[in-house]
Amino acid sequence: MEDMENKTIFVDRTDDPQVNKFLKALHQAYNERVTNYYEAKGKELSRFIWSEKKKVFIYILDVFSDINSSSKTSILFAVPSKEDNKIFYANLVNETNNFTFGNISDSEPKARISWLISQKILKKEFTANIYNPSIFYTFFDFTEEYSLEYIKNPWIKKWVDTEYRSSLNDLKKSNYIEPFPTLGKKLFVDRYHFDEMLKTLDDNQFNDEFNECIFAYEHAKWFLCAAGLGSCLEHLMEKVIINYNKNGYPLLKRLGKDPTSRDYLNIFRKEPINLEPRQETYIKMLFMARNSVDHHNKGYTSKNICDSLLDGIRNIFNDYYSQSILSKNNSKGD
Repeated sequence: MEDMENKTIFVDRTDDPQVNKFLKALHQAYNERVTNYYEAKGKELSRFIWSEKKKVFIYILDVFSDINSSSKTSILFAVPSKEDNKIFYANLVNETNNFTFGNISDSEPKARISWLISQKILKKEFTANIYNPSIFYTFFDFTEEYSLEYIKNPWIKKWVDTEYRSSLNDLKKSNYIEPFPTLGKKLFVDRYHFDEMLKTLDDNQFNDEFNECIFAYEHAKWFLCAAGLGSCLEHLMEKVIINYNKNGYPLLKRLGKDPTSRDYLNIFRKEPINLEPRQETYIKMLFMARNSVDHHNKGYTSKNICDSLLDGIRNIFNDYYSQSILSKNNSKGD
């Protein structure tokens, strides 16, 4: 299957006997981890994307590695499917053999995927379907029989364990929550990955603002939380603009004093960000949701709005922040 807008050609390798054996072994190990280790059954199986007879597409991308003797590593991930289980493969070693990509650690496959998006090697619409808990990397060749155990066991363990932890917050009878390392607070880290985001942003002011939102979230102060998250959303969009400005795109002068959400969207809509209409509608809906929370909303409704804003912050960071760091322009900024 070929993505005509981008450079990537995915080859369906499912019919290869060794690859098919690998695929079946993965699925078997997955279900054993779910049913034997976690003892999941009945409705609990809905928490696991590949349990029982559910289907996924497995994608394996060979990319450049500056530390491996074979000069390559593999990024693996799953995408939900309504068809049969399949494995798709792409060799992107040549496209990624450069200093910028090679400088991203092999152990950070999400950052490497972000780079592939920024270079239009992978399309954002495609990567939006990637199932986060399944993202993995390995130095072993999946086509070699000896590699099966070395890939299968650590990958499936990490995948299922991450699914289990991240789904706990959706269970009404569970009070389990993960520690929030950067802030010393508590939040469902596996769901949002905010610890990684804050480490990347490295901005004390943003951390403080976000910290206050999490405090409000934990104490069910939904009005305060939503208002604060709306400000964090604007702050994050401003940081994206500042990054582009530092990289040669004179965007700050368009922002003006006391910018509003409309001002941020006006800049995001134009070069070099080129916000797509669907994404613009999504961000507008986030700000509308922020404004819809008041002191008289029922708790469940207000909490869902705050959850949507948290998702929005995560999505804007994933979709736009990394691109703003990597993008370069020959002209000078402000």
